[in-house]
Amino acid sequence: MPGVWNAFRPFNGARNSRLATDLAGISLPTPIGLAAGYDKDCRVLGSVLKLGFGFVTGGTVTLSSRPGNPKPRVARITDQKALMNSLGFPGQGLEAALKRLGKHRRQRDRILVSIAGTIEDEIVECLRRTQPLVAGIELNISSPNTAGLRIFHEPGRLRGLIEGLVADKQVPLFVKLPPWPRDTDNRRDILKLAETAVDAGADGLVIANTHPIESRRLKVGRGGLSGAPLFEHTELMIADVQALVQGNAAIIACGGVSTAEQVWKLMASGASAVQLYTSFIYEGPGLPSRLNRRLAKLMSVAGIETVADITGPPPTVK
Repeated sequence: MPGVWNAFRPFNGARNSRLATDLAGISLPTPIGLAAGYDKDCRVLGSVLKLGFGFVTGGTVTLSSRPGNPKPRVARITDQKALMNSLGFPGQGLEAALKRLGKHRRQRDRILVSIAGTIEDEIVECLRRTQPLVAGIELNISSPNTAGLRIFHEPGRLRGLIEGLVADKQVPLFVKLPPWPRDTDNRRDILKLAETAVDAGADGLVIANTHPIESRRLKVGRGGLSGAPLFEHTELMIADVQALVQGNAAIIACGGVSTAEQVWKLMASGASAVQLYTSFIYEGPGLPSRLNRRLAKLMSVAGIETVADITGPPPTVK
């Protein structure tokens, strides 16, 4: 399949200068990115970029190999264009990821890698060894499917972790947060984590991870929901975080994105870029190209020359 993806390159829409994007100092051809989880072991990142993604995120990578949770651990909710997963970071570990990232050096400036662990020293080691091979690091403290990550939902523990990472970092650091319901105290608690992350030195935030869900279709009985039902919630969360950080941190929007109009809305709400996953599974390899071309058309109709100027509702375009 990666060889077939080469055919998309001349038509992927990523060469339109209107779409050029700055993400915490990382120059990208388009704000459309691939979320972590699709290529956990960093096998095909270079090939996926040819589909029209401005950037791709490998991982989540952990220091040691992990089997993940027992199967079945992925299920489709087709009528909602959604997925449930309880994967739990299956992967071959840091050494295998490093070997593969080394093969993508020519695309290094458009590759992020997601890292995680349950002990600070493990995470620092992942950052230290992956950062020479990537443009940025995404710290995942928010997977609902992995035991032990919630220790970093305590602000003091999170601050200590990020300060330790910042002491070693050479590339931008993004922190991937859990989602939050707007009508509970959990919203306030997670916004406190966002504030703590930025104050401790993170360059950006990823908003947000999958939403916790219970289901007997998953072996462990619970997991994370992704896909179309999340979009409205994502838009509200981006507005919350932008009001908090006031432009002092880059925001990557993640959750339910499948159309250029949705990309527009998220950028207008304060996002610097977006990530796709579930829509890419449902819509296929042509999706990033279609989003690029449609977003450029919306900008042209609105008389906007750069994505940084996107504001207000998207124009109506047939």
